[in-house]
Amino acid sequence: MKSQAHIELKNFDDELRLKYGRYIAGIDECGRGSLAGPLVAACVVLDNRQVLEGVNDSKKLTQKKREELYERIITSCISYGVTEISAEDIDKFGIQEANLNAMISSASKATKYLDELPHLYVIDQGPKNSLNPQLMIPKADSTSLAVAAASIIAKVHHDRVLEKLHNEYPEYDLISNKGYITAKHKEAVVKYGLQHFHRKSYTLKLD
Repeated sequence: MKSQAHIELKNFDDELRLKYGRYIAGIDECGRGSLAGPLVAACVVLDNRQVLEGVNDSKKLTQKKREELYERIITSCISYGVTEISAEDIDKFGIQEANLNAMISSASKATKYLDELPHLYVIDQGPKNSLNPQLMIPKADSTSLAVAAASIIAKVHHDRVLEKLHNEYPEYDLISNKGYITAKHKEAVVKYGLQHFHRKSYTLKLD
């Protein structure tokens, strides 16, 4: 039995299809505000055949559920694309430019082999970009099924990167904080310093 939340997400996209066309591309990112690790953006293209029961805003799901849905999304969606922007490039270009580049790149990867481009890009709020036509709305990851799917892809990919970093640098507790600032993360930075995966331009957050 489909949940009410899932029905609302699917209905939102289906209503957009009536106006724009069958391919809806959702774009979302993960890691924008973290101190460590990359910013990850994902684009997922769906049409009305993808039901994806259980898909919702990644923040509303457990890690186990996100992992399960990740596999289902990548095997059943029309297409998808993922882009990482490193901490070094975030420091070099700034978070807005990094976010923009990640969105555009993930969209390009997702649409590279499609027979026709998405009829609409639905984007969780971000920098102005060249993707057209587009609908940019707040909390799109809890409004649109395509964006919710993208939020799961971005989150799982991001957290897998942080898990690998944790295995190399366990003192920073990245497995728990996912790169965000916590008391333990601050203590580790004070004791061991900033590493290559830390965003040096974010050091004021340690004050």
